[in-house]
Amino acid sequence: MGRREPMSLDRLIAECIRDLRLESGLNDMLVFGAWDKASGAAEYTADRYFHKGTLYCRISSSVVRSMLSVRRRQLLRDINEILKNGDGGLSGQGKTLEVKNLILK
Repeated sequence: MGRREPMSLDRLIAECIRDLRLESGLNDMLVFGAWDKASGAAEYTADRYFHKGTLYCRISSSVVRSMLSVRRRQLLRDINEILKNGDGGLSGQGKTLEVKNLILK
């Protein structure tokens, strides 16, 4: 086992996350947290799924789902603003995590 060059803690953590293949799950958690904060509907969100830039949310109340549907574009802006102001996700290669579409069921 040879000596290695010193590495910053940020770089070391990013490398460990990449090696353990945790990027996707951690990015999902960031998106779900941004959804909860932007929508204020965490208690009515029965299920969430994030895939290829689309956030799918199953809302347990039809009234809340209807109110959120009206605000869909604003919600997307708010979610992406929260993600941008946070750490931007763990997607690596300088890419910023972004929600492009929101599906409410």
